[in-house]
Formats: sequence, C-alpha cells, structure tokens
Amino acid sequence: MSEEHLYKDQVMEVEPHGIEPVKDAERHGHPFNAFTLWFGANVEFATMTTGALMVGLFGVSFWQGIISVVIGNLIGVFFLAMLSTFGPQLGIPQLIQSRRAFGFTGNYLPAFLNFIAGVGWFAVNSVLGIFALMWLLHINFVFALIIMAVIQILFAIYGHNMIHAFEKLMSVVLTILFIIVTVFALQHINPAFAMNAKAPAFSGFSGSLILSIGVAFSYILGWMAFASDYTRYLPKETSSSSIFWNVFLSTFVSCVWIESLGVGLATIKAINVPTDLVTNLLPYAMGVFAMIAVVIGTVTANVLNIYSGALSVLTIDLSAVRAIFPKRWVAALILGVLGAILCLIGQSGYYTKYSDFLLLLAYWVAPWLAIVFFDYMVVHRGRSGLSPFYSRTGVGPGFWAFIIGIAVSIPFFNQSLYTGPIAAANPGLGDISYYVSFIVAGGIYLIFGRLWVKSDS
Repeated sequence: MSEEHLYKDQVMEVEPHGIEPVKDAERHGHPFNAFTLWFGANVEFATMTTGALMVGLFGVSFWQGIISVVIGNLIGVFFLAMLSTFGPQLGIPQLIQSRRAFGFTGNYLPAFLNFIAGVGWFAVNSVLGIFALMWLLHINFVFALIIMAVIQILFAIYGHNMIHAFEKLMSVVLTILFIIVTVFALQHINPAFAMNAKAPAFSGFSGSLILSIGVAFSYILGWMAFASDYTRYLPKETSSSSIFWNVFLSTFVSCVWIESLGVGLATIKAINVPTDLVTNLLPYAMGVFAMIAVVIGTVTANVLNIYSGALSVLTIDLSAVRAIFPKRWVAALILGVLGAILCLIGQSGYYTKYSDFLLLLAYWVAPWLAIVFFDYMVVHRGRSGLSPFYSRTGVGPGFWAFIIGIAVSIPFFNQSLYTGPIAAANPGLGDISYYVSFIVAGGIYLIFGRLWVKSDS
C-alpha cells in the first residue's frame, strides 16, 4: 500500500491497520456511529435470552426480572460508555490501553482471556443463529453453521468501517423486526407471573434477584474490553460527552428493551432456543420475521466479537503468537474457525451454559475494568501520551491487583461449574464475586498504581 493511500472511511476495503495508533489523517466519523453500532449489536436473541433466563433459570417474578434488567444495565452501560470515550483520546484498541496498568508482559493475560471470550461469544451467539437458519431453510446444523461462520468471519475480516456500516443498516432492520415481536408479546405476557421456587437455579428471593442483576451486568461486561475499538477512529476533538451519551443511550435502551422482552416471553413459556418462539407462541408468519431477526442479530453481535478478539490476541507480542496470527484478518479468521468448532461441540443445554459463560466473563472482566478505569480516570487523570502503551515494561501493578482481585472473589462464585464456600453457605448472596473483585482489584491498583507512576517520574 502506497504511503499516500488512506483507509479513512473506505467501506469496501479490508482494514489495513491492526493495533497501532490511528493517525490523525485516518480519523473520521461521528459519535452517532457509536449509537447505531451498539444498538445493532444488542437488538438480538442472546440479549433476549439474558432476560428469559432470569425467569426460566433463576425463578424471579416478572417485575423482579424487569427491575434486574434496569439495575444491571444502569451499572454496566455507564462503564461501557466511559471506556468508549477513551478511544478518540488515545486512538488505540481497548486491550492496548490496559498495558499501562498491567505492564507490556502482564497484559498478555487479559489479552488472551479476551481472545478466548471472543471465541466463546462467537459460539454462544452462533448456536442461536444456526437454529433459526435451520428452521428457515430446513437444513442441518453443520450446513447452517458453515453459512453463519462464513458470513460473520467475512464482515470481521473487512474490519472497522465495514462493521460500522453494517451495524448502521441492521440497527434499523432489527428494530423493525423486534418491534413486530414486541407488539405480539405485549398482548400475551403475564405481569402477575410470580417467583418460581422450582426453577433450576432458584436461590431464594435475594439470591435469585442478585443473580438476575448479575447476568444483566455481566452481559454488558462482555462488551467492556471492546469499547474503544469502535471509537478510536473518531477525531481527537470529538466531544467526550457526546460519545458517552450516544453509547449509553443506545446500549441502555436496546438492552433494557430486548431483555425485558425476554422476561415477558418467559412468562408465557420456556424460551431455550429461537425455535421456541414459533412453537405455540408466535403465528408462523410472525415467526418467520422473528427467525430472520435472530439470524441478522447473530451476525451484528458476532462481528464485534471476532474483530475485537482478533485485536486482543495481536497485543500478545510473542514470536509464537506472531507466527500464528501475523495480521488482524488472519486472527479474525482463526478466531471464527475456533468459535465454529466450539459451537459444534456445545450445541445443547443452552440456558445453563449461557448463564455460566456470562458469570465466567464477569469473573475476569470486572477486576480488569476496575484497573483500566481507575488507571485512566484517577492514576493518570486522562493524560494521553502513547509511549507507556508500547514500552516493554514487563509486569505492572495492575497485573497483581487483577490476580489478587480474582483470588479473593473465588469463595463468592455461585454457578453450576463451581460454588465457592461463602456462596454455598449463604445462597441469599447469589453471586457477588464480580463486585468483590472489582472493589479489591480497583483498591489495590489505586494504591500501588500511583506509587508505580511516582517511581517512574
């Protein structure tokens, strides 16, 4: 590529950039692009099942589910919007930003975990799209998987501008399709639906409520390590408040709407897979619209998972990793293939696996979030010099705060894979491990991060 050529706002061109800072000449876009991106990414079936599992798995009532949706999203969306404002200031991907706190080498761990999370999200979302495609086209699971994987990987390979353009268009299409489903659902939901003590993961009034708030919060946590990836091309002078409110409003409105829809539909019948929508629930014609929405929503969510997961693995600057993932598009291709394999292996037992996956994400993302947030907002107070993000600084205090935060939170784990001793002895606590890890990791980093900065100054 010639020295004069700029990627800038080209849509039908494979993004040539990886994890390096975005140059001023390449900056483009408007904060509203962040609105359409996050709206398109969240108006989808996995968001809906986040609400549905509150009723179906944890046994909360209709109104407890709605309250959980609102509280969980208020907490999560605030941090997603804040992290998104860092993008134009720094012009670098989100996982590069955590190098300053974790150290160049210490950042390998969260980068690897985010890559694995991308693989996991690809599988979680693709299973839903595959079931919908099977219903629409009357094809088998493997063939539907191949179709879904190829489409999603292709968009992610094209990169940043293609993703924004696709999300902008699909945010409109998905809004129309889900309005159709919502109008029907409002005629049938049962607001008087009571708490169900026989639900598979019922943990009492407080425990189930805390778990429900937790999965709503965890769903948003799944996007945290992606936030700046989609605002880093915006001009440096872009208003931070404008970015914040575009991200906050689009994500909050879309998640509360679709998760509440899931809560409502779960009061009618169990919604484990997309085809449950058309089994004694939606008329056939409306079911077609619903399945199309599921397929499109799968793609809008997964292109972000593939793209950001690929950027994350590129931050692991080891010769073996560079040999496997030499370029961004290669990393995106490999992540998609790994996600497809995982999807094939784990296609059954969706509710429980999805709940466990959300909680597993929260276990590491919450302390990571605390460290990155406090590093930018308190320890460095928004200073945006780029050298700390590319200097080979070894292991920083953020890494140790991260490890300690997770270790301290383990006794509070409460999900089907493992229940910690404190959670087992106090089921009314639900799962508060991610709140514990956030406070502990953030507190430790606030102390030692400041000392580390002073010692380097």
